[in-house]
Amino acid sequence: MTGSQFIKLKSLIKSLHTFFLSVDGSKPETKLYWSGSKCDFVELAYGLLEAKCFNDGEIDIQEAINCLSEMLSFPVPDFYDTFRSIRMRTNSRTHFLNELKDKLDQRMEDMDNGIFKKKRK
Repeated sequence: MTGSQFIKLKSLIKSLHTFFLSVDGSKPETKLYWSGSKCDFVELAYGLLEAKCFNDGEIDIQEAINCLSEMLSFPVPDFYDTFRSIRMRTNSRTHFLNELKDKLDQRMEDMDNGIFKKKRK
């Protein structure tokens, strides 16, 4: 087994461990974890990749997804299939990104009008 294969196997085992821990409904033991849907995660990852937010655009989607998955304790082994289903949407193909924009616009509008939300704990 080469060093590269060993690193990939180690990453896969860690991802599987995280996945099986999440199956029982428990939260990951990390400070920050993804609690949105798999489709939302993949849509965001592809959006960030296309905006060249990672490595000046010099990274492929698999590497970006793997890094984000590890960082946010949210393994997504079938992200190509998930992206394919996102592409098949008929109304809005970027539902999650549109929702993010709308919510951020609303927050800024509320702040402009003197409405401040409490800090989350």
